[in-house]
Amino acid sequence: MKKLVFTFVMLFAILVSCKKKDPDQNGSSRKIRYEITGNFTGKFDVIYSDNVNGTTRVTNVALPWSKEVTYGSNVLSIGIGAQASTAGLPSQTATVKIYRDETVVKTTSATSGSLGEMVIPTIAYSF
Repeated sequence: MKKLVFTFVMLFAILVSCKKKDPDQNGSSRKIRYEITGNFTGKFDVIYSDNVNGTTRVTNVALPWSKEVTYGSNVLSIGIGAQASTAGLPSQTATVKIYRDETVVKTTSATSGSLGEMVIPTIAYSF
């Protein structure tokens, strides 16, 4: 149930994010790198998504983790979030960043709870 709610929240964030003027109106693609770093010793289920291709889920991810994706000009918005699939220790941290052409455009962080659980809030980015 938590994963269904997590997926819904992520998709909702992507769909309602503000549309910005795209500097790449000429149809070129955009290089994005998702990155999760920190001292969290558990593992994550990571979900990243866009408004054209839908959702991609990566399971049992250990830190540090990164993924590069090149999006076409038809993709208007993207997003990423993560939830611990294996608990870490209390008070550990993790940070998610979205890079566009090596520049950080969005970031969020989380701290694990008293049972080592962690949900990293979903962040969205519009081109």
